[in-house]
Amino acid sequence: MASENIGIADNKSIGYKDVLKQKEYMKLILANIINRFGDSIDAVAFTWLVYSLTNSAGWSAVIFGMNKVPTIFLQPFAGAMVENWNKKFVMVLTDIIRGICVSLIAVLFILDLLNPWVLLAATIAISSAEAFRNPAGTAILPKILDKSCYEFGISLNASLSNVVELIGLASVGAIIAFLGTQTAILIDALTFGASALIIFFIHIEGVKKEKIKLNVKDYLDTLKGGLIYVKKKKVILNFVLLAMVANAMLVPLNALQAPLVKDVLKQGEYMLSVLGFSLVLGLGIGSAFYPFVCKRLKTRTIVFLGGISISFYYMLLVLCGYLSNQHILIYIISFASSLITGIALSLLTSALNVQFMKQVETDYLARVGAILSAGCVGAMPLASFAVSVLTEIISISQIFYVISGLGIIFFLFVYFRKVRFE
Repeated sequence: MASENIGIADNKSIGYKDVLKQKEYMKLILANIINRFGDSIDAVAFTWLVYSLTNSAGWSAVIFGMNKVPTIFLQPFAGAMVENWNKKFVMVLTDIIRGICVSLIAVLFILDLLNPWVLLAATIAISSAEAFRNPAGTAILPKILDKSCYEFGISLNASLSNVVELIGLASVGAIIAFLGTQTAILIDALTFGASALIIFFIHIEGVKKEKIKLNVKDYLDTLKGGLIYVKKKKVILNFVLLAMVANAMLVPLNALQAPLVKDVLKQGEYMLSVLGFSLVLGLGIGSAFYPFVCKRLKTRTIVFLGGISISFYYMLLVLCGYLSNQHILIYIISFASSLITGIALSLLTSALNVQFMKQVETDYLARVGAILSAGCVGAMPLASFAVSVLTEIISISQIFYVISGLGIIFFLFVYFRKVRFE
């Protein structure tokens, strides 16, 4: 374990400096931030690409929803399988697969052969690879990061990832304008390759070099053990319920961001960058200050503030549509509200991530993490398909109002019923 090598488990004055001493974990952080840079560029380019290609808010919601399906149906089994595999090898291989798929999207776009169905198939392939990578990444963490450093280690990873995401969001407009959407997507593909290379050189002591064997019975038994473990840990079930609701609430923002900007706010693609930039800036600020905030606020309070912030943010975004002619004012309000929401959302996710790492035993991390992840995103495809139907019945603005109201009711219930999260 990392604590045996670093020797800081009993040190009460843990800080960011202690995380920096753990070289193997720092390699993982480097791989993560390179990945995040590419994803930040791809996020804006892909969102604009989907809506431009389909010119349909419904199609945008469907593609976003299908992106989550492998996580629900594949990741619980993938988590059980990964328990008996070389986690580092899984991470390297899946990064390479994702890079190839993203490159294919860019090439087909250049050749004018890309259509919604091909885009949908590539999206499913990418998310299927992620279904194996995510539990491997979760399981490898305790082997390279001392448990006493979880708060600061997870916070540092999130903060640095958010910084480079800000850089990506700030530069994506110029990249698309001067080099084209296909170049932005290719940059994302290259970052997958760089990430795979860095992870390959991470050294993990005491890791068995298992051969990958397909034994369905063993995997099902492993998965069953994970489900029994989750059943006994009521706090983890609360995590799943909360994450399902929170992720369902985020669906309209992710799936309908392009039509929101075009049709409600009546702005151009630069507003996409502003929304993304300010949200990520808030996420970075929130994650950097989380180790200090968690000493003063209970996890339940942090969860409440995060959820309420998202709810009111949706309402405010729609109201900004009435200021569409006041370009400077709408940009200022959108930036400020997105920044505050990003901070609150980051504190919420950081709190849950840290509590998860503390609550779950190391031997169960991959399978329980996979089960949790599947449960977390379980509501997203359903919400996406519901949104795609609603776009044919009610306006984008009305969809955002409904989600805002339901979110306020839910998080008030969670807070005053004193639901346990630690």
